[in-house]
Amino acid sequence: PKEEEYKEFISQNGGSSNAFTAETYTNYHFSVGPDSLNEALDRFSQFFLKPLFNESATDRELNAVDSEHSKNLQSDAWRSMQLLRDFANPKHPLNHFGTGNVETLKETPEKDGYPVRKRLIEFYEKYYSANLMCLAVLGKESLDELAAMVRGYFSPIGNRDVKVPEADEIGGSEDAFDTKDWPLLWKTIPVKEVRKATFQFLMPQQMPMKWRSKPASYLSFCIGHEGKGSLLSCLKARGLVTSLTCGPDFDDAGVSLFDISVHLTEQGEKEVKAVGECIFSYINLLQNSPVSMNLLNELKCIEEMNFQFRAVTRPLPLVTNLASLMQNGYPIDKVMSANAKVWEFDTEETKRLAELLTCSRMRLTLQSKTFTEEEDCPETERWYGTRYGVSPLPKEWLEAWEKQRLGSAELQQQFGLALPEKNPFVAEDLALKPKPDVIQEYPVKTPVPGVDNKIIQVYFKQDTTFNLPKAYATCCVYSPWATDSPDRRIKNWVWCKAVAEELNEFSYDAEVAGCHYNLQSTSRGVMIAVGGYQDKLPELLKVVIAKIWEMRSISEHTWSIVHTVLGKSLRNAAARATPLAQAAELQERLLVRHGQTAMERLAIFEGITRESIMDTPQELFRECYCESILQGNLSNPNDIIGALSPLLGESKALSEVPSIQMGALPGGPDSVVIIRKRGTNDKERNGAVIFALQAASACLEHELLCRLAEQVLSSRCFDELRTKQNLGYVVHLVYSGDSLGGSRGKCGLKIMVQSELHPATVHRRIRVWLKAALEQLLKETDEELEKYLKALLVKVSEKPKNLSSEFARNYGEVSLRSFEFDRQEQAITFLQRDEVLREFRKFVEEKLTNAPKLVTEVRGSLVEDEEPPLEEGEEDVPYNKEKMTILETLEEIEAMRQTLTFARSLSDIEV
Repeated sequence: PKEEEYKEFISQNGGSSNAFTAETYTNYHFSVGPDSLNEALDRFSQFFLKPLFNESATDRELNAVDSEHSKNLQSDAWRSMQLLRDFANPKHPLNHFGTGNVETLKETPEKDGYPVRKRLIEFYEKYYSANLMCLAVLGKESLDELAAMVRGYFSPIGNRDVKVPEADEIGGSEDAFDTKDWPLLWKTIPVKEVRKATFQFLMPQQMPMKWRSKPASYLSFCIGHEGKGSLLSCLKARGLVTSLTCGPDFDDAGVSLFDISVHLTEQGEKEVKAVGECIFSYINLLQNSPVSMNLLNELKCIEEMNFQFRAVTRPLPLVTNLASLMQNGYPIDKVMSANAKVWEFDTEETKRLAELLTCSRMRLTLQSKTFTEEEDCPETERWYGTRYGVSPLPKEWLEAWEKQRLGSAELQQQFGLALPEKNPFVAEDLALKPKPDVIQEYPVKTPVPGVDNKIIQVYFKQDTTFNLPKAYATCCVYSPWATDSPDRRIKNWVWCKAVAEELNEFSYDAEVAGCHYNLQSTSRGVMIAVGGYQDKLPELLKVVIAKIWEMRSISEHTWSIVHTVLGKSLRNAAARATPLAQAAELQERLLVRHGQTAMERLAIFEGITRESIMDTPQELFRECYCESILQGNLSNPNDIIGALSPLLGESKALSEVPSIQMGALPGGPDSVVIIRKRGTNDKERNGAVIFALQAASACLEHELLCRLAEQVLSSRCFDELRTKQNLGYVVHLVYSGDSLGGSRGKCGLKIMVQSELHPATVHRRIRVWLKAALEQLLKETDEELEKYLKALLVKVSEKPKNLSSEFARNYGEVSLRSFEFDRQEQAITFLQRDEVLREFRKFVEEKLTNAPKLVTEVRGSLVEDEEPPLEEGEEDVPYNKEKMTILETLEEIEAMRQTLTFARSLSDIEV
């Protein structure tokens, strides 16, 4: 097909496409409307049969790779992965640049007389062989029909019978890591404010060869446990860490790097030796305790239960994952289940892996902004510029840690370190409730005995579709106190995090067993949610509610952990957010009545004390109103809603719900507000532009017309601005709308670009393209637009694939307070009318073409403040200066916000 034809076909038929490259394979995938699978497979197969490899397309994709690398330069995760590669044996393939840029893919090959396009074709001709390919296809057709499609389109792919090295064959006789100088200490200076220690142990590769027994999973579970007696609880009790994760990080090329990573407190950063003593004391416990068969059987039971009652996955993630799993060589009848379950126990191998957790097989990485380049991190990594330093592990640490690993159980006894106990949340009642006499299509308002409906309104639907022993419940608690001031909103946020920290030991077992809860501050109060196997949900919720009510006293220990984590999060958001995140924050600062920047929230947070949040629960629930939705394997909502009674039993009723307020841009048609700011990270080369249109009121009809415009324009936007003009790696055109319920607020389109170019140049390119794209759209025939309308109808008509998706859709109606649970049917009816395309053209011409615009420009470190001139031959569509407003400071943004007209969310209460 033509270069753009594949993506255009996918877009016209309600789908999407993408690809990614992992360590040893590349995965190509797409989704499409069910009636278009045959044609899509025809086009898809041509990539592997007759790829074009056009010179221009190769150059554009090369630039896209370079842009992606530029996007990742300020990512600590990408930096750490490259340092791992640099740390590998120089003679091993793992020791290389992991992604590529214009230097490695263009400049160096051309200098060497070996252009990348030539190398690309050679690579394709050698390795794109049928014996190395796996294909997963899901469609509505029968298996025989699908098989016939696949044979017809993919059988012509040649089998070159290529053999590629796997596992420890990679690298030949060379080991991936040379451990003769271990243990080593690596220090790195991160981009974000991070205090992190990673104890990394070298093991043999685990997956896929150990898929039946998964011996490392036992170690991961024990070390990473967060309940009573856990390593994390011990470290928290000593004030050393705020979180811990554990498990294989890198697992390929014959090796596995088993990580124990902790986020340190300030005290923990000063006492890394003490952190290591606790870790090696727990390793001592594992090495000197028999593998617990009770624990293994319990984990096996949970995994069996989770697999048996797994939710149906959406088609695209399902086939993407299946194709990757097939590369592992699992038996074909176990491709879906091999990774999901433990099939047999290998206690001897588990013990052998535990014995490998020693300092002689360890690399310790410390990340901290307190390290200096001169003393701690004198080296500079080539591709990302990461500052780092390598030295032998301090002798004092080594001796102390080996003493704990080999010595007595003193620390184990002092801090109660122990293997995980029996999990009380493993579901026992997995029976489905009897079906009701009347099947409900949607949730209905349901009275609950003993509950004041002036305080709590309940929407309930017993599941009769998915037939799983699971349920979900969410309660939106609205409180005027929480919305009264920015100070109270921050206090509410901090208090919710403190409750979660207090509940962590208790709730961890529930999470392992497939139950979860969430307590989250909102702009109007709090949201309390539980979900999972319904058997234990009432018990879980009762404990959560009891903790919420008793949290009038917060310990210094809990306060210290929460204050550390949230402070770090806010400082990173204020100083190191991505350019696009900064651009979005500035738009919200203007349009949301109570919107704030991270810097403003940080200033409030720093003034909050432990004592100042003590009265949060009584103030929050003194006067409030709650709307709840429950759905799943429940015959009635009584048990779950009854658990809320202690919390809301003494509350005063509200006359109306606090509202969210969103502003309308001033100036009317063809007006534009431009916000210009320098990015907060002086090392970030990329800037960003968000170009937003406020086209019309956010009723369902206008939303659908905007989504139809999105369906037509999104792939064209990507193709022009990203593929052809190479503005940057991140280019999106999406629907944009206020979430106020009913027809309140505004809706339109939003174009987002992250780029190294000057944002004024990107802004200009966007408006020139959009003007031409909208003009072209108005010229298109009904036959051309009908394809996109059909694609949108396919998307809108898609039924939820699992209970959680259906619940999320219904919960959205409750959180919006619109309660239009039949919104999907309304949308389908609207889109099936004969008048839609006529109304669409009118909407584009009268609303989108001249819509008020809000454009945010965030400048990266490579560009000057001044707007660059037009390049030779470059077009422009200048704004009417009388209708243009430029804002460059927060004071100017706030002054304009004070003049806006705000739409309010639905606030009426119907009893």
